[in-house]
Amino acid sequence: MTNNEDCVDVGAGNCDDALARLYEYLDNEMDDATAEGIRSHLDGCGGCHDRFDVERRLKVVVKQRLEEDVPQQFIAKLRHALEEEAARH
Repeated sequence: MTNNEDCVDVGAGNCDDALARLYEYLDNEMDDATAEGIRSHLDGCGGCHDRFDVERRLKVVVKQRLEEDVPQQFIAKLRHALEEEAARH
């Protein structure tokens, strides 16, 4: 369980599991049964739902910004930062 006191085990997986798979859920990259378990957890856990909502809104903003002309230098820096982050995990 995470240290966030708003997070609770609601019988549909714990907070750590739900948050670890949050991006897969946002990107529809999981099977229906797993997605339903995450959705059920988010519906019952205020802390995780708040985190999900922030990430969902951030994804919308990033998508909107990426539809604009983005300097190649920024894209290169972002790609490098993402690769470094992925290598740490």
